[in-house]
Amino acid sequence: MINQFFKDTKPGGQLLALALIFVLFFILSVILSAGFTLAFSLMSDGIDGRFALLAVTQIVSFACTALLFAFLFYGKPLRHLGVRSVDGMAVKLLAACLILICLLPMSDWLSRVNDAWHLPQRFAAMEESMRQLGEKTQAQMEIYLTRDGIGALLSNLLIMALVPAVCEELLFRGALQQLFCRMVRNPHVAIWLTAAVFSIFHGEIFAFLPRFILGAALGYLFYYGGSLWINATAHFLNNALAIVLYYLSTRGIVDMQFTETLNAPWYLALGGLVVAVAIFVWVFLHQKSEKQMPEPHETVPVESHE
Repeated sequence: MINQFFKDTKPGGQLLALALIFVLFFILSVILSAGFTLAFSLMSDGIDGRFALLAVTQIVSFACTALLFAFLFYGKPLRHLGVRSVDGMAVKLLAACLILICLLPMSDWLSRVNDAWHLPQRFAAMEESMRQLGEKTQAQMEIYLTRDGIGALLSNLLIMALVPAVCEELLFRGALQQLFCRMVRNPHVAIWLTAAVFSIFHGEIFAFLPRFILGAALGYLFYYGGSLWINATAHFLNNALAIVLYYLSTRGIVDMQFTETLNAPWYLALGGLVVAVAIFVWVFLHQKSEKQMPEPHETVPVESHE
């Protein structure tokens, strides 16, 4: 009876359930993170504990939410979330990475446009608080990024690049985007709507645009690629590039100014976008095989848990 109840739940009810599951797991992640932080602070300066908090929050809040949601409503969580191999996987992975690299100038240009935004004068105090919060968050990240040694770099790539890439893609593309597809019956609207939620979740209005475009790109890679591994790999590359460049810049190998902003002009951003779209059309649309596994937006039959 319980299985039938979840099976018969409408998309709107599923969205509410997804939100409730997220809240519950977020509360659990806060409790677990507090325990980790306290335990590590008793043994060291607390940096390790705060660093562990990042991974715990991502895994519990995002990954566990997506997995439980998919299990309850669709029976086979990994299959529903798109964790599978598809034809031409290697080519699609490479293409996804190239697309992400081509979009870097656009992301940089949008970052500067977004940073120039200002709230109405009556909200000046709010804007100042939001910008200070963003600067505080950035300063906190730099504490981890400036740790010395290859071991620190590898742990940064694991906890600040790989874990967020996989966990966020499970929730936002694997669970939420597919749910929006069922609700609005239009994959493009669902992709852009998910991208907006994805960017808002990061809590930085003055960095909304670049994350919004990144979220949309990841959404299209998932929808047309047919596998969560494709967009998760692109997401990881986006995170990893920033971490590696920062690591190299703090050691004088790369100019610090270059890592902070590419200062890409609009025409370079536009050119990169055109190349990225061309690669996407050629690999994900033009060469799409009819033998490819079902698209992520297609309904996966619920199977009995019994």
